[in-house]
Amino acid sequence: MATTDTACRRRATAPALTLDERLTLSGLAMDARFDTASADHAIRTAHIAVEAPEILTGPTPASRPTTVEEVLQEAARLIRAHGWITRYVGRPDTGYCLIGAIRAAAGGNRRLEDAAEALMLDRIRAKQPDIVSVGAWNDAQSGPAPVLRMLDQATRHTDRS
Repeated sequence: MATTDTACRRRATAPALTLDERLTLSGLAMDARFDTASADHAIRTAHIAVEAPEILTGPTPASRPTTVEEVLQEAARLIRAHGWITRYVGRPDTGYCLIGAIRAAAGGNRRLEDAAEALMLDRIRAKQPDIVSVGAWNDAQSGPAPVLRMLDQATRHTDRS
């Protein structure tokens, strides 16, 4: 009879779970843990006084030019403020060529860049018809004075157009 006692005492083993079933059970267990963790966190932090952060008001961002005239005026200001260079578009720490100043002044507005450069080329060709490009004309200058003069003339010309 010893064999029947042993047979009765054995538990019936449950069938093995599939991967999907195990993942589902793990997901449910994690959801329960997250729910209790969220509640525990809310309870632990409910007494912490929070003061409103100080809102710092800085200077308002400079408005971007909206007309070709404003782009040309800003380009002239950039050359005066940061210097003038040749053979390189430039940046604030090196200075700007005419095209670089126009691009920086337009603030990424390709339509304004193109219109300002086209107007500059028209004004340059009115005085020197053999000039191929704004960049070539800029590189042929001996200093910033002719560039600033041409920017001023082109700016005044926008009033007439």
